[in-house]
Amino acid sequence: MGYDPYSAEFTRSVVVLSQLGKAGWERRSAVYKSWGWSEKDILVAFRKNPWSLMTSENKIMAVMKFFVEKMDCESLYLAEHPNLLMYSLEKRLIPRALVLHFLLRNKLIAKKPNLNTLFVYSEKLFLEKFVNCFDEAPQLLKLYRDQSDLSK
Repeated sequence: MGYDPYSAEFTRSVVVLSQLGKAGWERRSAVYKSWGWSEKDILVAFRKNPWSLMTSENKIMAVMKFFVEKMDCESLYLAEHPNLLMYSLEKRLIPRALVLHFLLRNKLIAKKPNLNTLFVYSEKLFLEKFVNCFDEAPQLLKLYRDQSDLSK
């Protein structure tokens, strides 16, 4: 796979592969392939974030469906950003997506930001960049908090 055998990445990959096993790899590969990924795409995602393949098949399906159907992304976007598979749909992805859709619908931002950035930002930075800087901050914060609270 092109790893330096003395690197931490190599060690993480070996740990994941040993825990996942051949059957686990094949099950997850089948899920990704159902979304149009090739074996090469799966390896790209694995190389970028080996832990993303430890995600359950159900969660992979749910996150892929969310990004493709709700966020209007190509499924291969997640091959390039497999870290997005690691976040909670209920606690992070959906609440932040609701804020984004509000901002776009109300023309508070002109275009959709880089989604990887939107979802990777820390809570503090997300609130600073996408909530608190708008006059509608109280409404946005309520929308965000209410959705986050529903997941608890």
